[in-house]
Amino acid sequence: MPDRFDRQKRVKVIGEPGQRRIEQATVIIAGVGALGTYAAAQLIRAGVAGLILVDPDVVTLTNLQRQALFTEADVGELKVTAAKRHLLEINHSAHIQVVPESIDRSFFEDHPATLVLDCLDNYTARDTINQAALAGHFDYIFASCAGTFGSVMPVSPTHHACLNCLYPNLAELKQTDCDLIGVNTALVPLVSALQVSLALHYLVDRASVQFDRLYTFDNWTMTQQTFRVQKADQCAMCHRLTWPVPTDTSDTLQVLCGTQTYQVTHALLPSLPLIEQHLENQKVPYKRFKTFLSFNWDGYTISLFKNQKLLLYGVSDLEAATRLYQTIKTAFNQEVIQP
Repeated sequence: MPDRFDRQKRVKVIGEPGQRRIEQATVIIAGVGALGTYAAAQLIRAGVAGLILVDPDVVTLTNLQRQALFTEADVGELKVTAAKRHLLEINHSAHIQVVPESIDRSFFEDHPATLVLDCLDNYTARDTINQAALAGHFDYIFASCAGTFGSVMPVSPTHHACLNCLYPNLAELKQTDCDLIGVNTALVPLVSALQVSLALHYLVDRASVQFDRLYTFDNWTMTQQTFRVQKADQCAMCHRLTWPVPTDTSDTLQVLCGTQTYQVTHALLPSLPLIEQHLENQKVPYKRFKTFLSFNWDGYTISLFKNQKLLLYGVSDLEAATRLYQTIKTAFNQEVIQP
């Protein structure tokens, strides 16, 4: 049988030993949107056998302008499940875990990996990865796209610059998370190729990766620059031994930026088996996954996770999301749990 990775093994800096390291790796892709879909496809084709895809959102028509893998037939489906299906068509033997949730610091403790790719589109989540990397002493590769400008940087915050060293005004950037910024279609694969190039370099030979380099590219002016980023002596994140305890957002609806998806955590909902039985009894269409249920309610798609997080998809505004959530909460607590 032909060796599907023959051409890559012929690359001198990779060879047979490097290819084995690539195939033994597990990579977390945080954000399965524009950058994440391109990165996932390239890594699967390169031979990475283990991927963990993390994203709570669903595919929308506006995603198709800049996101790989997805087609019109995927609109309305969870990004992670649609991506997994298409990736397995590239390599059916790959091990792909899907996590349709938002990233938090504890996630990385529960999901050990060789490398993390930051393919996110907001700085609140990026800050979460940066904090987790500092606390857990792991490396990741940052990448971002905005307009015609892209940035990529390998981050090893234990001994090198962290994201806050690069962006001292990170707190201000987080305030712009919900600003909708356009992205040139052709920019995304360029930036993703740089990110995946660094990822493969890391997997083959981490010791020679330059963690103090920021690479930028403008695909309109066709200019590329490389900057050296030093660990900042006054970096609040690098010198912080503890991080703020996350704010309790139980029972508070929050919109996922740039989407019509709302999330909420409700600790008093019944367990998944009880809710599944209720949906079965009421003949409500649903699908069961490893960590969550997906079902239809009043014309909306809902995902309910083991950790009591609810995702409400396709909701126009906070008022509509609140009404929908109250309806679900009342129905489940009154009808599922009987005195």
